[in-house]
Amino acid sequence: MKRVWLPRGALVAALAGIAWLSLRPVGDSTLDRAVAACGNGYLHLPAYAVLAGLFIGVLGRTPRRILASGIAAAAYGWLLEVAQRAVPTRHFNLRGLALDAAGAAFACLAALAVRAVVARRSARRRGAA
Repeated sequence: MKRVWLPRGALVAALAGIAWLSLRPVGDSTLDRAVAACGNGYLHLPAYAVLAGLFIGVLGRTPRRILASGIAAAAYGWLLEVAQRAVPTRHFNLRGLALDAAGAAFACLAALAVRAVVARRSARRRGAA
């Protein structure tokens, strides 16, 4: 029996965690100071790279599904940016959208590169046999 609950559970947890971080009001908490020290927008890159990677794990590793995973992650970022307009201490930010898309694109390019390396090694093994 194939275990699909782990990647799906990780994806749901990441979606919930990113939503919580994106939609909570900004204040003077330790978390807010730590994020401000890193640069508010720069955490978008790794967050959406991980999110796209989790989508790839759930949707599959064909080129079309990898592309769909990147689009899904970037679309989720867009949705959260729009939803931030309803939070008093947040606002819609084009830089956030660009960083979300860049993080998702990085994960997709990495997945395609790994896929190409694995395919090349498999072809070499078949040729050597």
